[in-house]
Amino acid sequence: MARPPKIEEKTKTYNLLMTVGQYDKLATISEQRQKTDLSQVSVADLIREAIDLYIHVIEQEDEDEETRTEG
Repeated sequence: MARPPKIEEKTKTYNLLMTVGQYDKLATISEQRQKTDLSQVSVADLIREAIDLYIHVIEQEDEDEETRTEG
């Protein structure tokens, strides 16, 4: 049986180089979240979540800057 997709949108694969320390920290967080969330939480899930948060902050900063420029 095929695994159900985690992402319901079109995707793109990207190869990421990170330090062992970064990966180990994310793996620990993943294990902790998996116990509390009662669902699978992978390192990749955490990375995608971090990317979404980063994009949100950048977009908010751009929006705030546009508002200051207009006003």
